[in-house]
Parts: sequence; C-alpha cells; structure tokens
Amino acid sequence: MLIALLLAALPPLQLQATRSQLPNGLTVILSPDHSVPGVVVDIWYRVGSKDEDAGRTGFAHLFEHLMFMGARYVPYPGFDQIMEALGGQNNATTGNDTTHYFESGPSNLLETFLWMEADRLATLGQEMTAEKLETQRKVVLNERRQSYENRPYGKAELVLYEKLFPGPHPYHWPVIGSAKDLEAATLDDVKKFFARWYVPSNASLAIVGDFDPANARALVEKYFGWLPGTPRPTRPEPVPVKHEAETRLSMEDAVELPKIILAWPSPPAARPGDAECDLASLILGKGRASRLYLKLVHEQQIATDVSVGQESLDLQSVFRIEAMARPGHTTAELLKSIDEVLAGFREKGPTLAEVESARIGLYTGVARALEGLRPRAEMLNRNEFHYGDPTALARDLGRYEAATPEAVREVLSRVLGPGRVVIEVQPAKKIGRHREEPGSAWRRAVAGRRRHP
Repeated sequence: MLIALLLAALPPLQLQATRSQLPNGLTVILSPDHSVPGVVVDIWYRVGSKDEDAGRTGFAHLFEHLMFMGARYVPYPGFDQIMEALGGQNNATTGNDTTHYFESGPSNLLETFLWMEADRLATLGQEMTAEKLETQRKVVLNERRQSYENRPYGKAELVLYEKLFPGPHPYHWPVIGSAKDLEAATLDDVKKFFARWYVPSNASLAIVGDFDPANARALVEKYFGWLPGTPRPTRPEPVPVKHEAETRLSMEDAVELPKIILAWPSPPAARPGDAECDLASLILGKGRASRLYLKLVHEQQIATDVSVGQESLDLQSVFRIEAMARPGHTTAELLKSIDEVLAGFREKGPTLAEVESARIGLYTGVARALEGLRPRAEMLNRNEFHYGDPTALARDLGRYEAATPEAVREVLSRVLGPGRVVIEVQPAKKIGRHREEPGSAWRRAVAGRRRHP
C-alpha cells in the first residue's frame, strides 16, 4: 500500500518537443532546454540487421563504421578532428531495428553537427571506395572476434539467435553479421545498401539542449532540406516465430564456470504484453530481492549471479534468463530451480506489492534518464519510432501503470511455455566445440555495437 501511495504521489513525467517534417520526408524533433548547457544531435535511421538479406548480413553495423570514414566535405579523419578540437564528441550504435548517430558538445557546435551529418548523408555513398570498405571490414571482423568468438560465453550469443529465430526470419543472424558475409561484401553491395536505406524519409533527427528552435529549424532546412525525397523503404514482415517444443544445446567454451541461458520469443516492443514482460523480468531477476536471485543465489547458493530481461524488439522480442553456476554446481541444478520458480509464477502470479515495486523502479529509472540530454534525445527518437509521436512518454509509461498482477501472470504463462531455447555452456580446454543433443526440436541481438568499443 505504501508503494502504491508513493507511486501515485510522483509527478507525471513529460517530454516536451515539437515535431515536423521537411518536404523530403525527414522528421525533425526539437526539444529546447535552456537550463542545461550544451546540445545533442541524435539521428535515427530505420535500418538495422533485420533489413539485411541472407548471405549479405552485417551491412547495417558495417555502415555504422563506414559513416565515420569521411564524406565529400569532411574527409577522414576530419569528422573526429573538427568535433573534438571544439569540445564535441560523437558515437553511434546499431541494433536489429535501427542505427543511430549522435553528437554532443557546446551549443555553438549545433551548426557544425548538422553540417557534418548532412554531408555524410548526402555524399557518403558517392565517396565510398574499396580502400575505405576494406579498412572497416577488418575493423568489424576484429570486433566480431573480440566480442563473440574470443569472449567468454560469446559464441553462445551467436548460436542463441540462430535457434530462437530460425531462417529466413531476419533476427536469425546477429547484428554484427557473419564473417563469411562480411568477407564477401563488395563495394557495389554497400553502395546499394546505403542508397536504399540512408534517405531523409527513413530518418528522424532530434535536437535537445540549449538552442533557439527557430534558428535550429532554419539550420536543418539549410543543410538537409535540399536533399531529394524518396518514399520510405519497406520490407515484408515475417511470420512470428512460435516454438512448439524445447530446443536444447550444449556447448563447451574456455570459461571458468557453467552458465545456462533460457530464451523465449515474446511480444514486440510497445505492443500488448511487452510491458507485462518488462515488469515480470524485474520481479524475477532485478536485484537481491528478486525471486530467482533469492532462490538460486541466496537460499540454495547454487548460482553466483542471475539476470532476467525483456529485450524489446520491433518484430518480436526476447524474454531471457541467465544464471551462472557456483563452483561445484551444475547447469542441471540451475535449470531445475529456475523451472520451479517459473512454475510458481505461472500458477499464482506476482503480488500487488511486487508489481508496484517494479513499476516505481521503472518510473524512477526513466526520471533519472531524463536528466541527461542524450538519453532524452534517444527517448524522443524511440517514441517516434514506436508511436509516431516523440512526446508519447505518458502513453508509453501508461502501459506499465495499467498492468495488473493478473495480467502479468497471464502474459508470462502464455510466453514462458515449453517452446524455448536452452543453452548450457560448460567449461572446456578446447574452444569452439558445440553439439546439439539428440531429440532437440529444432539472440539477444547485441545492440549497441559501438564504433569505439
């Protein structure tokens, strides 16, 4: 009851902004705040690994790197040199569904940010060379080795996505792509990919911070308005994945402790059921008071750590549970205890206090994020992506406020069924061996691959 009163007493969170579109289709989001020094420019392109083709994977992430190789008026390494010399910084991330680029710095750099972003959108495809492609191909292949192939438990990530989303589903491959496809990419391939997806109608540009809206709008029109308009590219949506039975995979890796990963396809981001899965993930695995942590780590002492998450994606999300075994214990013990906790959750559901605690934790997390300019810009673009309204924060949070304990129980009972993928990673001296167990029926997409790891 006390938590409910605290939640009701919290002021409503709001995110103010204006939204407009240029004639060429570029969405422009302006959110001035003169109380905070500095400015952030955040541009999202509606292109991620899901927009690639089988045999040509990894292009979205590759282009995140190529975008920093220099365009016509800011040749390499001018993008970083100009910005950093004046006190700015920049980076980018790629996910399954989107790629976004951001700059932050003193307010007087706003025009510089916009000029450089417009330059590479307008001219990068024309200025692309085989030498630039080869340079970044090597960088990405090395990143793949560091992040997956030679990273403890990293290969399990690659296998998980394959099994959870069987081909031809576009989440079947990892965001970073396959080494074979990256090696095979040609200059013509990447130019065609850029020409299709990097167009104004497929982008939204958010500006947040200390700036004058009229001046910012004029600058956006000056640098982006002359670009030709083309229809936003589309792809057919795949049939949602549903597993009828469990798929289990046992792998060996150069690791110290056994680890188990369980994953289920779950409701898409911002669609019915997504919020309930978010709340359930907090109740089951967020903090020392969560159900799985209490049982596996505190009471039974068979795990060193437990984590649970709802990875919200556009086509279909992933509900995921991970647990690391304590020395002397096995993945079989972990799985047994996890299933016992899940069975109790499916039968009785969470308590009202658990749901309210998860809600207030999520609410306060959003409030803290809004203190920063870049998180604010990302939130505006994310709401634009999901709802077509950058200011839809109240609508987004309303999904969580409306969720009842019974609704959370019902959604989790439906999502966490027998159709799941289970990966057991066992310590081994040799790296790279994995076997699929007899009778097996037969992703957390790694977003956020940064240009500067």
